[in-house]
This record gives sequence, C-alpha cells and structure tokens, in this order.
Amino acid sequence: MTSQAMTRRVALGALASLPAMAGAAAVLPASSLAASEHPDAELFRLDAEMDALQARSDQIGRDLAQIEEMAEEAAGPRPINPSDWKCAPQPDDIREMKTAWLDKARHLSVEEGRALCPVRVREWLDAWQDERDRVQAAWDSYSKRRFAHAQSLGLSAKEEEDDACAADEWEIGQRILATPASTLAGIAVKLQTSDRLGLDDFPKNEALASIAADIRRMVEGGAI
Repeated sequence: MTSQAMTRRVALGALASLPAMAGAAAVLPASSLAASEHPDAELFRLDAEMDALQARSDQIGRDLAQIEEMAEEAAGPRPINPSDWKCAPQPDDIREMKTAWLDKARHLSVEEGRALCPVRVREWLDAWQDERDRVQAAWDSYSKRRFAHAQSLGLSAKEEEDDACAADEWEIGQRILATPASTLAGIAVKLQTSDRLGLDDFPKNEALASIAADIRRMVEGGAI
C-alpha cells in the first residue's frame, strides 16, 4: 500500500463518528440543491464521489475481514502466538546457580564463560530454547496454512483493490482540497475530507483547531 493510502484505514474509524455535516442534502435548503446554481457545486460533486468511494472502501474492508475469518477457520486450531508464550518459572536452585555463574562469567571470555556453565543450568536453558522453538515452529506452520487459504480465497486481488480504492480516495481528496470554497457548506466538505484522509494538522495548531470546531458547530446547527 502506498504511503498516501496508509492512512485510509485509520481514517475510517474517525469518520464513523463524524456527523454528516458536508452532504448537500443534509445542510442545504431544497432550493439550493441544484448543483448548477450553487457556487460550491464542484465541491459537492467531488464529495459525492468520495462518498461512493467510502462505501466501496467499507465493502472491501468487510470482504477482507471475511477472507481472514474463513482462512483462519480453514487453517485449523490456532496455536499460541510466540509473543504470548511464557516459559515455566525457573526453579530457585537453578536461578541461584545461574546468577552465580553469570557473576563469574562476566569477567571471562564468552568461551570461558560457557565452559563454567553448570550442567543443570545448561540443561534448563536448552529445554527452554527447545520449547520456544517448538512454539515458533507451530505458529509458523499455522501462519503458512492460513496465508495459503487466504490466497486461495482471493486475498492478493482484494488487497490490490483495496490499494486502488485508497489511491482513488486520495486523488479525489486532493482535488477537493485544491478547489476553492465559496460557502460554509463548501468549507465543511473540505474539513470532512481532511478527516477522511487522516490529515492531522489541526491538532497541532490551536488556532486551526478552534476554527475547525467553529465550522463543525455551525454546520451541525444549520448555520449555512
């Protein structure tokens, strides 16, 4: 996925809580809905394209989630993730021997230190490593099976569709931001586009954040 497209999924969560403040039908009186008569007609047209892309993006997201769910089911029982695995606690006597050994070994070369390692400590460490390797191997095998099933269900094609949709969203969004706004409703379209694209400039600038909050409040209240 391109760097431009990477913000799309993050932006979806924020968008879900955003009021529908920029849609022409939601904020304009019926007499103003004729696109050819409104000074921000182009912004409204582009915003409608963005709405369609958003719907398409949402569907792709659902498709990808379904592919993942089906692939996991087909892969069989899910083993423990190596990042979640924890070995059994060290017995007190092993811990004491290990501490004493490490205290001596720190003044020696690696080879000399290994030679001083108590047999019981070495056996415990070997058993720990063997168990860790077993957990990793089980996870790797499961991951390969899951990926193979996902591929057979069209994962790569769906991911390419996802990237293409994100690129289209970015392109339409840039066109919206490059189009001058003549009314508050037009500015609201551009503000919503900023949210949709995941642009995070406002939180870093108190003045812009205040202006953005004013625009949101005015549009929500119908003060066009």
